[in-house]
Amino acid sequence: MRKITGIENIIFDFGGTLDGNGIHWRDRFFYLIKKQIPALTWEQFEYADRRSIADFVADERTKSRTLRQSAETILSGINRYLPIGVIDLALTTEQFCQPAEGFLKRNRDFLEKLAGSYRLGVISNNFGNTRGWCDEYNLTPLLETVIDSTVVGIEKPDPKIFHIALDEMETNSENSVYIGDTFSDDIVGSNQAGMFSAWLVGTEDKACPNPSLVDIFLPQLNALTDFLV
Repeated sequence: MRKITGIENIIFDFGGTLDGNGIHWRDRFFYLIKKQIPALTWEQFEYADRRSIADFVADERTKSRTLRQSAETILSGINRYLPIGVIDLALTTEQFCQPAEGFLKRNRDFLEKLAGSYRLGVISNNFGNTRGWCDEYNLTPLLETVIDSTVVGIEKPDPKIFHIALDEMETNSENSVYIGDTFSDDIVGSNQAGMFSAWLVGTEDKACPNPSLVDIFLPQLNALTDFLV
């Protein structure tokens, strides 16, 4: 097990990392909807999901929506664009949000422990409401920065979004680690920014395009401290 020394700052992705054990929102939606519509293909779902997200981001009300309201609205849009079947919106929203809220509460406790030894932050490719979600789940008092791609106009993996967070924290990349669940955005981006990278793979069988870019493989978020000295 590789140990990393000298870490002072820990920065997290939000969706799939703080609210799930390494599974992206899109994948979680697909799994839940597939249970109701077994004939649904990934291609059919992805089309509906992308159309729904585009509508969601274009809506000015999005920035003030809670996590549950966001999930329900996106799922409603997916329902509208699906070429086959109809989902039970209330059931799917609950099946998505209940585990997410559980992860957020448990991870809030973990972040509180970390905050005694490290400076913490969040960088998310999100809809403009990441800070609101952090407020909603009482994470904000533990965080020195919350960077949302929609707010700053830059998305991961662009290293500029990582440097915005580091600049706000008045720190540098060499003593910082970034934790995320998506290789292409989180691992590639944090590497390009000069940070250490921790990939939250969870229990998923995720193919790793380039293991040399991953400093830490995490089966769950609270395993992070096993790798830090």
